[in-house]
Amino acid sequence: MNKKKRSVSIAVLLCAGGLFAISAVAVPNLVNSAVVAKDSTAATQEDVRLSQPKITVPVLKVEAPVPVSSVDDYLRKNMTQEQIQQINDYMDTGLEPQGVGVRLTEAETKRHLVLHDQYVYDGVRPQKPMPFKEGQGDLYLDLMTNTLYAPDRVWTDEELLQLIDWTYRQGYVSSLRFPEKPVFLQKYSESEFIMRAAESVRKLYDADVSKLKVSTSLHNPGFGYPSQWWVDFSPYKERTMRGQGQEVWTYNVWIDPETGVVVDTTAVNLAAIRTPIDEAAAATIQKDDRWIKEAKRIVKDKQGEQRRIVKAYLTDTEVNNKRGMVAIDVLLEDGSKYNAEFRYPSMMLRCLIYEPADKGE
Repeated sequence: MNKKKRSVSIAVLLCAGGLFAISAVAVPNLVNSAVVAKDSTAATQEDVRLSQPKITVPVLKVEAPVPVSSVDDYLRKNMTQEQIQQINDYMDTGLEPQGVGVRLTEAETKRHLVLHDQYVYDGVRPQKPMPFKEGQGDLYLDLMTNTLYAPDRVWTDEELLQLIDWTYRQGYVSSLRFPEKPVFLQKYSESEFIMRAAESVRKLYDADVSKLKVSTSLHNPGFGYPSQWWVDFSPYKERTMRGQGQEVWTYNVWIDPETGVVVDTTAVNLAAIRTPIDEAAAATIQKDDRWIKEAKRIVKDKQGEQRRIVKAYLTDTEVNNKRGMVAIDVLLEDGSKYNAEFRYPSMMLRCLIYEPADKGE
C-alpha cells in the first residue's frame, strides 16, 4: 500500500472542545500518545496570502430546538466500572510517548469534524469502543506502552468515531478523578461576565453574539497565571460547518473576576492561513505608520478608551513575523497598555489585550 501524506494533526482536533473540558492537563495521555504508522510524513502547505476579509457575524446554523449533547448520559449509563478502572490505570502510567502525532488528510479531517458533532448532538456512536490489542483492528491503542497504532489507508467512519469516543471516555473518567473545585466568592455573577464579554465582541468586531452558543469557565490561579473568567461564543454545530467548508468565526474573551475588566478579546478563525512576514515585508511595515494608526483607532474609537495615549510601537516583531501577525503596544498615560494584534496582510484585528498599570506588582 502506498504511503499517504497527511496534513492535519489529530491532537488539535481532539482538543477542540465538547462536553468535557478536555486538555493536555486533564487528559495528558491522550494528547501525548505516541503513534506508530507506516506514513509519518506530513504534507507541506504553501504559504498563501490572506485576502482582505470582512469581519461579520459567523454564519449561524441554529436548529430548533437548540441541539443538546447526549454524551453525558450515554457514558454514565454505558461505561462499566471495569472500563473506568482501565482508563484510570492507563492515566496513572505516566508513560512518555515515542514517535509522531496522528495526521489526517483534509478530507478525513472534514469527516472527523462532522462526525464529532453527530457524536455529541445526534447520538451517533461507534459499533464498538477503541480496541486495545493488536488484531482487533487497524486502529488500536496499546495501553501498556501508550502507543496509538493508526491505519495507513483512508480512515473509516467507524475508526474516526472510535477515536472521538475514546476522547470523551477519557474526559468522563477525568471528571470523576478531578472533580471541580468549589467556586470562590466573587463580586460578579456569571451572567454579568457573559454580558461584558458580549459587549466587548460587539465593540471590537461589530458582531452580534446573541444567537451563538456560550461556554464559560472559571480558571483558578496557578502556574503563574491569575484567576480569570473565560467566555467563548461559537455557532452551534460549528464543527459540522467547518467540515462542510464554511468559514466560522468564534470569539474568546478573558475577564478579571475581581475587577470585571475584560483583559483579552480574540476573534478565532481556524481556517485562516497565516502568511509569514519576510524581511522585505517587515522592513515595509516598520516604515508604514498605518498599523500604528489603526491600533490607536481601535483603542480610542472601538474600545472607547478615554485616557491619553503616550506612545504606540511595534512589539515582538521577530516572533510575530513568523506567525504572520503585526502587534502594536499602545501605552497609556497611567502606565496601562493595550496590545493590538493584526493579521497580515489584511490588517484585520485578531485580538486586543489589556494590561493594567499595577499588573504584577
